Amino acid sequence: MRRGRSAVWLLVLLVAVPMGAGAQEVEAASGEEEGLWGKYTNYWDKILERVMDMDLYGASAQLPKGIFKFKVDYNMRRAVGRFDNHRVRTDMIPPIEFGEPDNPLLAINLGASGEGGGVTMQFSYGITDALDFYFELPFQYMDVQMRPKVVAMDPLAVAMINSNIRQHAPPGYPEIDPNWFDGSRVKERFKNEAAAWFLRYLPRLGRPSMGDPDNYPDKLGPGKSFITDGLVLADINTGFSWNYYRDKRISAALCARVFFPTGRIADPMNSLMLATGPGLDQGVGSFGMGFTQWYDVRVFRYKHWVDIIIGVELTMAYFFKSHRRYPDFPEPTGDGNALLDMLDAERNYFPDMHDLTGKTFEYTPGVGVDALLQIGVSSLIFDVGLGIGYSYAQEPEFNADWRFEQMVRGLEMAAAGHYEVLRFAAGFNLIPFYIPLSIHYQYEKNIGGRNTLIFDRNHWITVEGFLPTVF
Repeated sequence: MRRGRSAVWLLVLLVAVPMGAGAQEVEAASGEEEGLWGKYTNYWDKILERVMDMDLYGASAQLPKGIFKFKVDYNMRRAVGRFDNHRVRTDMIPPIEFGEPDNPLLAINLGASGEGGGVTMQFSYGITDALDFYFELPFQYMDVQMRPKVVAMDPLAVAMINSNIRQHAPPGYPEIDPNWFDGSRVKERFKNEAAAWFLRYLPRLGRPSMGDPDNYPDKLGPGKSFITDGLVLADINTGFSWNYYRDKRISAALCARVFFPTGRIADPMNSLMLATGPGLDQGVGSFGMGFTQWYDVRVFRYKHWVDIIIGVELTMAYFFKSHRRYPDFPEPTGDGNALLDMLDAERNYFPDMHDLTGKTFEYTPGVGVDALLQIGVSSLIFDVGLGIGYSYAQEPEFNADWRFEQMVRGLEMAAAGHYEVLRFAAGFNLIPFYIPLSIHYQYEKNIGGRNTLIFDRNHWITVEGFLPTVF
């Protein structure tokens, strides 16, 4: 729930005070200074005096006319679980169980885990004192793993699978070793062997295999990894923001933006959403548009030294329809169908979809809505803020084969979801030292949600620089 652009020009405003009590003092001081340093400080004194007279505050403030700003935003985070449809914390991907929960015929944990982050470069310019233009280049990096584990398998299912393998599979096809189990539970020391067997057998059930069953690191187990080659480009966005109302107590601004489909879409044969692997989308795959509305209320002010501001931020984004490719589904074998007749007779998880190979479906992302309520305290050099945020993502629309839609919805990876976070931010600026930079730190903590991932180590570091182009 990051803002499309940073609007904390308040830092520039605050440092105008120590530069002089008024225009006459500034001019007198500049006349006494000599050399390049004196010319540099005099130049900034004049600019800051103009900014001070504008009385900018809050996230709704825009860059003054002729000011260019660059921002570099670094984020890191780690996925540690998921809130399910009942707001209960669970694994990243819900376990797949067949039969009774207390005594399943087959229970599989898909073993998803991951971490990543991003670097966002944003460039903005004050066209007028109230109107800005910005352009944003977002980059991401990811390290996501999917290492499935067979948690439990009923002895009856083991005997039936082995019998069907002997009848239908090629000679020498590996069977399940009953010694892997303690009752129906897989013994800890045999979890990799059981997982490797499952990945090898998965195509016989009509699903692409999720990894090489013969070559894998013992510590992680068989499966797939998705590791980006350094930073990769996500969806570029650009737009305008307008501070259409401001007085001494209330300020409001609106930002309109467009998104370009520059981010890569995950390979359908390695897609976390489709449970074919840990691959994640770096973009949405279609053009989009969005809006952000800011409201700021200055509840306390002490001269130019201290401001206390309550801010509200509302964001909406919508993306248009795109076409995506189905995974290459293999045709279930005779022994695979016999097992599915026992485990999934209705074929909710494992319908036969081999006829969809090579075809495409229509995908329309749902509307996303974010809201943030925060209070911030700004002093001469330092500022701190505390906020609570809410984010909602509508369920995407699939215009696809009904069997495919049923499978995807059963995995619960494309359901409507929302989450709530606490946000803490702190920063300082170097402008009192005539260095036009500000540095901020932010941390977010998930406090609740539904059908959404849970992150920890969710940190941001932001550096902003300012450069006047006209005076």
